[in-house]
Amino acid sequence: MDVISESVKLVMGEDPLHPLVLGGDHSISFPVVRAVSEKLGGPVDILHLDAHPDIYHAFEGNKYSHASSFARIMEGGYARRLLQVGIRSINSEGREQGKKFGVEQYEMRTFSRDRQILENLKLGEGVKGVYISVDVDCLDPAFAPGVSHIEPGGLSFRDVLNILHNLQADVVAADVVEFNPQRDTVDGMTAMVAAKLVRELTAKISK
Repeated sequence: MDVISESVKLVMGEDPLHPLVLGGDHSISFPVVRAVSEKLGGPVDILHLDAHPDIYHAFEGNKYSHASSFARIMEGGYARRLLQVGIRSINSEGREQGKKFGVEQYEMRTFSRDRQILENLKLGEGVKGVYISVDVDCLDPAFAPGVSHIEPGGLSFRDVLNILHNLQADVVAADVVEFNPQRDTVDGMTAMVAAKLVRELTAKISK
């Protein structure tokens, strides 16, 4: 994780470059966000698209697992606001941790009600910028089956595009994680979707 953080800082030292990091699992988000926050000199706002909140204090005894990355980010003070969108696999600890850290969790069961808010987000005022983390399993498996943790009932690709396109923010860094090529059995369909997400985030950062 220290190697990841130092690599991100090297990229950020080469103006006008911004880091766009490809996973791997979601454990990488902690060292990336840590580096971005430290390099910019303050916290960021985070838009996190995922089927899972990844905010366990420790998952299977590991504080740095893919399911604990956002607990470490919030504990470290690297984010002011954390918005989690697409959530549909969450237990009592996930909700309790969310309340503890003041996380704004938008679950899929209320997406139709929340759509107007999520497609008109304005983030980053008063902080050093906005970080976007996209777990490919935020998407319904009809659009992206090649992930490790399949959760039906997710976002459509158009839902994600609408959220990203309408987001008003200075996006300083991003990641795309949890694409699993070993499970991408439908003619590379998930790889294509992940590549499109990378393209969209590249355009968002370049603005």
